[in-house]
Amino acid sequence: TNKVKVKWSGASADYEQPERPLEPNYFDKSTNSRIYGPIKFAIDGNANTAWGIDAGPGRRNQERKAVFVADKPVGFAGGTVWRIGLQQNHGGWNSDDHMNHNLGRFRLSVTKASGDVKADPLPKQVRDLLAVPREQRTPTQVAAIFSYWRTTVSEWSDANAKIEALWQQWPEASSSLALAARSEPRVTSMLKRGDWLRPTQPVSAGVPAFLHPLAPTQEPGRLAFARWLVDKRSPTTARVFVNRVWQAYFGIGIVPTSEDFGTQALDPSHPELLDWLACEFMAPTAREAQSSPPWSIKHLHRLIVNSATYRQSSRLTPELLARDPGNRLLARGPRFRVEGEIVRDIALAASGLLNAKIGGRSVMPPAPAFLFQPPASYAPFPWKDEEGAEKYRRALYTFRRRSTPYPALQSFDVPNADQACVRRLRSNSPLQALVSLNEPLFVEAAQALARRSLAEGGKTDAHRINYAFRCVLTRLPAEDEKRELLGLLAKQTQRIADGWLNPSEIATGSAELAKNLSPGTTPTQLAAYTVIARVLLNLDETITKE
Repeated sequence: TNKVKVKWSGASADYEQPERPLEPNYFDKSTNSRIYGPIKFAIDGNANTAWGIDAGPGRRNQERKAVFVADKPVGFAGGTVWRIGLQQNHGGWNSDDHMNHNLGRFRLSVTKASGDVKADPLPKQVRDLLAVPREQRTPTQVAAIFSYWRTTVSEWSDANAKIEALWQQWPEASSSLALAARSEPRVTSMLKRGDWLRPTQPVSAGVPAFLHPLAPTQEPGRLAFARWLVDKRSPTTARVFVNRVWQAYFGIGIVPTSEDFGTQALDPSHPELLDWLACEFMAPTAREAQSSPPWSIKHLHRLIVNSATYRQSSRLTPELLARDPGNRLLARGPRFRVEGEIVRDIALAASGLLNAKIGGRSVMPPAPAFLFQPPASYAPFPWKDEEGAEKYRRALYTFRRRSTPYPALQSFDVPNADQACVRRLRSNSPLQALVSLNEPLFVEAAQALARRSLAEGGKTDAHRINYAFRCVLTRLPAEDEKRELLGLLAKQTQRIADGWLNPSEIATGSAELAKNLSPGTTPTQLAAYTVIARVLLNLDETITKE
């Protein structure tokens, strides 16, 4: 059998982008220069180049065609079989690399045509419209032909540029995967000793027999299962959800094992309360909730926060400690350290730095670069530190990488994203105090709180201490607390004046920034108040819900 490897001498296409580097949103790891552009990049053998067919917002995912010409005729006397292999690896072979400019679907054909063979320069849609007799073309078809024609005429360049600028305002849609139903359900089998290579008898979709069955008219599918989950005959879903909301408010659920309601779960402390809340959640009946729809989370929140149980004092007395040491019987109000994300948000909110914008993309606050490079990371990961107000967005918007939790929050028991976690364990360690004292973002918050106190707190140290205290703890300090803070302020001011501490480094982080202080504020004064702010942000009361 004769074999020959075909070499390509030329290529043409009906559309190709100008040569340009890959946008930073996609190119993120290697140091080589990845580019895209004309069709010749498809046959140059370079994995760092690619044929670009993106016409821009609102005009993507159109049919394109390309013609590749061999350097010499290919064929054998007895017939020829072509074997065509497409290598789509713009970006490298590693599965962790982001691949770009790949074909979504394609069709191949060969021709015996000779001579100067090139792709039809007209898009298929335009060519099809031109085949329609002129007198039979609709206004829409004429407009489509004209829209293409004007892009080929130099006299229209100014108008084309303005039209292109308008196209760039086209809202970009985010892509998502959609489930396509199979014509035949996949066969699912029991596995012998859990080995997927040893299936035994097949099984069908269903629900636990001890619970209510699926509706007899419904096929066992995802929609039927979703309806079964929220059926009033088995309010397990409502119980689980209500229990997790209760856990968020009280630190522990009515069922302590909020991740497990099965046979291994702990008994609920108040089973009737759990059932009542679940039923009220599914179908509100309370007088003040007549207008609330079923499954109203707002109604559930109102029920809990307006209850006498939640509004109890969290002050612990010896008598209450003896009667209910773990507060399982709700003898007092909840008191526990808040989650790590809220610890960060408290510091930013008290300092005035918090960006309260709602919605938008995830953000990447500053983090050590080595965490996203081998060996700390399996492969290089593009973590681009945010600038300006974006780095002060709520922790809810912090980008979560599965294997690398945001380091500033790890000490506060924030789990990684390897698996779902509905009940966090709470620890109490010196590392937490070190983070809230020395983590750069907390230091920035302390510096901002100091500036805020000096600018808005009043004319005297006592007024400024009151202001800073209230910003952090939402109350005024007691006399002994104020006395301690004023004493600390005086001591730190003296230490700075004596040269023991560098005021510029404490107050602003650099001597250069210290030159841009507000009028009437000295580096020594700002540094002393920064120390006070760091103390306030590091108090147990600051990060404790009570």
